[in-house]
Amino acid sequence: MLLIVIVNKKVWMKLAVIAANGRSGKIFVERALAAGHSVQAGVHHTNNLSPYERLTVMPCDATNRNDLAKLISEQDSVVSFIGHVKGSPLHVQTEAIRSLASVVKAQNLTRIVSLTGTGVRFPGDHITLIDRILNTSIRLIDPTRVRDGIEHVEILKQSGLDWTVLRVLKLQNTAPKPFTLQEHGPPKWYVSREEVADAALQVLEQETFIKSKVCTDGI
Repeated sequence: MLLIVIVNKKVWMKLAVIAANGRSGKIFVERALAAGHSVQAGVHHTNNLSPYERLTVMPCDATNRNDLAKLISEQDSVVSFIGHVKGSPLHVQTEAIRSLASVVKAQNLTRIVSLTGTGVRFPGDHITLIDRILNTSIRLIDPTRVRDGIEHVEILKQSGLDWTVLRVLKLQNTAPKPFTLQEHGPPKWYVSREEVADAALQVLEQETFIKSKVCTDGI
């Protein structure tokens, strides 16, 4: 059940964020707090988040169900920024989402937003030449990474939850530019991490692209 408070027609949410100390997760936390939401941030190893009144930080191994259960307790929605970093399990996204889906159901939560790459394809996708080239390279260099993204989406599709998969081609630490969200793309070549944070907030606040996938497209 989604618990919300409406003040001046604004929806305020309690958000659990997985991998909140990552490069994209950290920006999302900052954006969510600035928008008036409260955040329960799960961090692995190092806490690099600045203290804030509506921010609670707790250690969280995204593949550990006990950690996940504590993180999502009494929250409205969950946002996952799990990605592949040095030393992470080969199937970290799949393992994390499998554990999360089980824990979310046990706590009667339904809403999950997950970030992944455009190597996760759906029928009807508009695939640009640069997208095809970059993803072909990734498949040759690190096929397990692409398979992990695909398999984690399959778990979401079969979960019965209100999921949204946000797909990006290449993330950059650059200033955000105007964007629109399209179910089948085509995706922007480079996407600012701030744009990703805003896109995740947009689908949560507007309750759009439920049980669906979305790409950021330039306007």
